[in-house]
Amino acid sequence: MEITREEATSRRRTFAQWAAAAHDPLVPMTTRVDIDRRFREWTRRTPAFTIAWATGVTATILDTLPPSDPWRTPHPGFGTFRDGSDVTFVPEDEEEWDRERLLLDINLIAIADPMPPGAARVMAACAASSEDGQFTLTELRKATESRRDAVTADVAQSIVLWSLWRRRNYCGNDDEFPLSMMYGWLSYASAVEDGRPVPHEIIDPDIFTAALTDEDYRATAATEDQREI
Repeated sequence: MEITREEATSRRRTFAQWAAAAHDPLVPMTTRVDIDRRFREWTRRTPAFTIAWATGVTATILDTLPPSDPWRTPHPGFGTFRDGSDVTFVPEDEEEWDRERLLLDINLIAIADPMPPGAARVMAACAASSEDGQFTLTELRKATESRRDAVTADVAQSIVLWSLWRRRNYCGNDDEFPLSMMYGWLSYASAVEDGRPVPHEIIDPDIFTAALTDEDYRATAATEDQREI
């Protein structure tokens, strides 16, 4: 759908605010709710933009993970907090560690809830390329019979947040790369929405600079005893 320049600016501001809120955990809940409401409204009005932005951001971040990181090739059934067990402590007793307790764990709260249906498949496609991710989420949207806009927004937010969580385990909270990519993809998604290709010649050098190595994975995935050794 065609939108005015003023509307495009409003949309860009909403997505930029969503990115900032994802980067800063201290954003008030009421502010997050308002941003989420506007994010969903723009998804309803311009789903192609949301799809291009979310899958592009996810693909870019996943492309910086270590080559051996299992999240680059999500397994069937991927999408629960247990998929983080290689980089952080995950309880073995499912009955003792219910959702309410998971929500108290600062290392797991971001992935305490399972990914929404279809999100893991979209994330796996993003690990191949942003174009594959766009196609997969677009097809998922087409196949959704009810709450199509809500499902699109849920999956879009989920894949971005899970990829952010994974990289943050390596780089900590001060890593500026994900935020810069979330901002950068505001322009790239507009181009894709207009029918232009993803500008890999611009994005790839940034990915190369921010790429992690298998040594990073080995260090992060090691137990405390192994790190001491």
